[in-house]
Parts: sequence; C-alpha cells; structure tokens
Amino acid sequence: FTKGNNMTNKKNFDVLAIHPVTGRETTFCTVGQDSLFTNEHGETRFRYNHRYNDVETISVTEVPQFKMDAMFRYFEKYGTANE
Repeated sequence: FTKGNNMTNKKNFDVLAIHPVTGRETTFCTVGQDSLFTNEHGETRFRYNHRYNDVETISVTEVPQFKMDAMFRYFEKYGTANE
C-alpha cells in the first residue's frame, strides 16, 4: 500500500455486466476507469481480468467522490478483511 489516497485519485464506477464465467448479470463495485473502454461500435466494455478483457456491460454508474472518501477513511481506521 502506497502513501496517499489512491482510492480517490481516479474515477470509479459500479458496473452492471454479464459475468464472463457464469453468464449472469453481476454488479462489479468500484471498478477503476482504466478497466473500462469503448469499442469500435461505441459500446462501453469492461476488462474483468487478463483472460476476460472484453466483457459486455449493461450499465455504468459513477461512484460519488464522497463515497470513495468514506470507504478510504473506513479502511484507514479498521483495515481490510485481508490485513
């Protein structure tokens, strides 16, 4: 973990997409803007990981900055589940 508020340095989005493994609609929370792109047809697509890098999206909603700030403060105070 680097010093500074990395969670709030870029825009994040909640992405409703077709899960590439299950084929079901799934909400992926706080996806970084670098995981979204527009294809040649003007559709927003989602890079799930290195294997599934062109996932169909249904909707993309920007996460408000105040929510990202609140998450960061919570993690600073209480840590994360993997610490």
